[in-house]
Amino acid sequence: MFYFILFLLSQVILFGAWVSGTLDSYQKRFQEIILDAMGETKVSYGLKMSLTGKKLIEDENFSKIQDQLGSELGGAFGKGGAGQGLGSVLSKGL
Repeated sequence: MFYFILFLLSQVILFGAWVSGTLDSYQKRFQEIILDAMGETKVSYGLKMSLTGKKLIEDENFSKIQDQLGSELGGAFGKGGAGQGLGSVLSKGL
């Protein structure tokens, strides 16, 4: 019973820190670490997700074109891409 109360207390404290915004800097740093491990920047990942996330036309050929366009544009701003420097600079502001 003691461990359960301790667990609930820690959850309440964690929730309070999250609501107050104390964890925002840690969350941003965690996102950067995960994206870096994937070889992405915030800009490249955002471009990929926004362009490949919702299909504009439900045709298979157009979906393939949209997916390729999203991957290519996102890859251009990712690690090793032609716009890596611009992607890194823009990612710092996000």
